[in-house]
Amino acid sequence: MTRTVLLTAIMLAPFALSAAASAATPEEAFERGRTCLSEGDLRGALKEYADAARAAPDNDSYLKEFMLVRNAVLLKHNLAKTEDQKQWLPMAKGLRAFYAGNGLLQQALELDKQIHAKTNTSFTAMQLAETQLALDLNVDAEKVLSALTDKSTTASRALLAIALVRQGKSAEARTIAEATVASDKAGPITLYDLARMQAALGNADESITLLTDSFEATLPSRLDLFKRHAAKCPEFTSIVKSPSFQKALATESKVTESECSSGSSCASCPMRGGCANSGGQ
Repeated sequence: MTRTVLLTAIMLAPFALSAAASAATPEEAFERGRTCLSEGDLRGALKEYADAARAAPDNDSYLKEFMLVRNAVLLKHNLAKTEDQKQWLPMAKGLRAFYAGNGLLQQALELDKQIHAKTNTSFTAMQLAETQLALDLNVDAEKVLSALTDKSTTASRALLAIALVRQGKSAEARTIAEATVASDKAGPITLYDLARMQAALGNADESITLLTDSFEATLPSRLDLFKRHAAKCPEFTSIVKSPSFQKALATESKVTESECSSGSSCASCPMRGGCANSGGQ
């Protein structure tokens, strides 16, 4: 779709105000759009971004944000109407990725629950548990991860230990940790979750080593996202200002980026489905 077609669509959109009716500057409209989005008001954000893009048609960022929110609104609308699971699941993953990428965790949580109920895999369980942990719903996360039993993975057991520590069940968490170690083939997500687990248990040196290994195994295009998450992660609060943690944050990737700008594996994303291109994979 060309820029001209996109701008025409914005001009003709039913929610758009006429240029004369909108007294706000493009910057003001865009900021209002960001506020609406942060509150989960997608249609409000869509209208404000349309105003901004229409008033400043040469601003690529305004147009980009309009299109992203527009796609999310369409996904949400279509998701509510479809009964075909083969169609529902990709749309749900795409919408969930948008929610997670914009910090709309409550909205992501509802979709995580629905996705897990329909597919019931270790991946969807961990995705749901990650959102629950982010919302401090630690009891709920424990229940989801404990139910995996024979489908549990190194990463899911690490998350379970984290959920237990947050509830004051450190002895149970240590038992899990003792039996949960990284294999030689462990990917960056698994290493990262193990680093979080060790930090939660007070094992700073082990945590820093695992965190460094995780960063080294992360694709260059994902590394900044990974590091931003680490800097705000509750498990690292007690060590985030330490010289060793700051040194770990300076770690460079040792992975060669593929030709695809999204990396060679969508599973390498530290946010587990926070990328719209991956469809939540």
